[in-house]
Amino acid sequence: MDLLTAFGCCVRQKKPQSKAQDFSRDSTVNDVSARVNDLTILDSKSRDVNDLDFLAPSVHYLETVFLNYIKENGLETDATIYDIEDLQSETPGIIRKKGEEVECPIDGKMGSAFVHTLQGADNVGMATHMLSYAWGYEIQDIVDTLVSVCESNNLDKKKTYVWICCLCNNQHRVVQQGDVSFEEFRNIFNKRVLGIGRIIAMMAPWNNPGYLKRVWCVFEMFEAYSSQKCEVQIAMPPKEKESLLEAIRRPTDSNGRNGLDDLFQTLANTKVENAEAYSQADKKNIIRLVDEGPGCYTLNVEVNHLMRKWVRSTVMDGVEEVVKRLENEKDLAEADDIQMRGEVAVFCAYVGSYLSGSGEHSESLKMHQRAFEIYDSAPGEDTYKEEKARTHNNLGTEYESLGDYENALDQHNKCRVIFEEIFGTEHENTSTSYFNIGAVKRKLDDLDGALEMYFKSIAIDEKVKGTDHIDTALGYSYVGRVYMAKEDYDGAVKMFEKSLEIREASKGKNHPDVAIGLGDMGLIYHMRKEYDKAIENHKKALEISERVLGNYHPDTGSCYQNLGGAYYEKGDYDNALKLCQKAKDAYLATFGAAHPKTETAQAWLDIVNEALEEG
Repeated sequence: MDLLTAFGCCVRQKKPQSKAQDFSRDSTVNDVSARVNDLTILDSKSRDVNDLDFLAPSVHYLETVFLNYIKENGLETDATIYDIEDLQSETPGIIRKKGEEVECPIDGKMGSAFVHTLQGADNVGMATHMLSYAWGYEIQDIVDTLVSVCESNNLDKKKTYVWICCLCNNQHRVVQQGDVSFEEFRNIFNKRVLGIGRIIAMMAPWNNPGYLKRVWCVFEMFEAYSSQKCEVQIAMPPKEKESLLEAIRRPTDSNGRNGLDDLFQTLANTKVENAEAYSQADKKNIIRLVDEGPGCYTLNVEVNHLMRKWVRSTVMDGVEEVVKRLENEKDLAEADDIQMRGEVAVFCAYVGSYLSGSGEHSESLKMHQRAFEIYDSAPGEDTYKEEKARTHNNLGTEYESLGDYENALDQHNKCRVIFEEIFGTEHENTSTSYFNIGAVKRKLDDLDGALEMYFKSIAIDEKVKGTDHIDTALGYSYVGRVYMAKEDYDGAVKMFEKSLEIREASKGKNHPDVAIGLGDMGLIYHMRKEYDKAIENHKKALEISERVLGNYHPDTGSCYQNLGGAYYEKGDYDNALKLCQKAKDAYLATFGAAHPKTETAQAWLDIVNEALEEG
């Protein structure tokens, strides 16, 4: 059996046979390329068999001729691959139809692959990339994704040839031939991946990638990653870029969630071991291979690394685009479009928050400074007065994260002065300012000053938001931390108990906010050296966090860290080591290796390992 025919047989085995079948049963996913040459393709019959096996359509062809071909056959470009080629039907779809009366240059039989009907170097050539995707994706999205890859990497669309299984496999043979074994398929697939070398993994939507739900997609990512010889790039349709940027702009809702929470939840939920397949035997084989190789966790981390890379690039490109648009209005200092100026500055602020959540506090500080400069350059002293105050608050938060508490306090006080002037001393915005000043004073060891600010904030929140509001609970929690720093452990317990009571009343007993409250209780018992009680509370917190947020969520990582710390103090180093490793795994999966939380978790691991070595 030749390479092309064998690969085609495998595809039939791995892919659902009908567009009517559930999308969750889709299993073919195809990856990208690497071998480039400038050979002009004039006659596919004259090509070497191995060359023919790697022929692929150009992005130029897909964007122009192929999309028109779809329309000419009575379909819209939002059709999926299932819509244009139903492999269960004896009647050829438009992919098989294209090569129905063409002799296959591989086996000399009638019925060729779609790609072998194409002519001209602008349309077809040796694959430079391989697309890994799902047949449930819309054709327009696939094409838009590939065009975006070319534009973002300055690639010539006429010289960028993408191997796509539905077009490059001979679908006539897929329908005609029987199945092949998993191992034979794997060997054929390896030749394909290594022969091309550049993989474009198409993931959509960004906040719930269907790609990661398909075990064959996971397999392609695994093979590319394991080879250490392939470049893997995550790409998404441009509309996903807009969706992500819109999420970044979305303000915090009544539950304290925003678009950044969606992003980190997506990363926390990345678990290739949960992917599905039509054939459970295939899934078992693939997960076994992953476990025997890098392991599912390592692959999850790699996928998240690529996802974070795409997100950061998209977000920073978005900033440059909106700032450039403002500067094109003439000069930044002369621009009179107040609405546009405000939109740009607000977007910079949201991006600053994203960078802060990712642990990039220096870059976040720069972004908030950029927002302030845009506001401050507007004519009129009172223009953007409230926005400037909010930016002072954001700057204060970033200075605090960087350990520059004096500048943090200065920025928060500037915010307070403006908020008191605009809103008075009993407004929720002013409450936020008091709270943040209290947080910095606590870190400056001005504990009495911190208590004064926290209690002022709580008094406003109880009056404006109610005694059962989560912000009120947060205030009591931080008062408890000050009492803990003052070694008033009884006072701290009372504050933490009050905070936990409010959290449970307002959110229910199985909410992540309740897990945070239980964590506070665990910490105070830890400080009192009541380690069994500390462990009991941390276990309750961990149970909620694992169930609701998942093992890799950063809040779950904090639960692992806290519980591990309690076991360490109790002298149970084995359990401490396991939990501290889980904490690091959670932070690494979501944030990456350079994040402060990941570094702190590693420091704890070093401490526990040292204790184990000392016996």
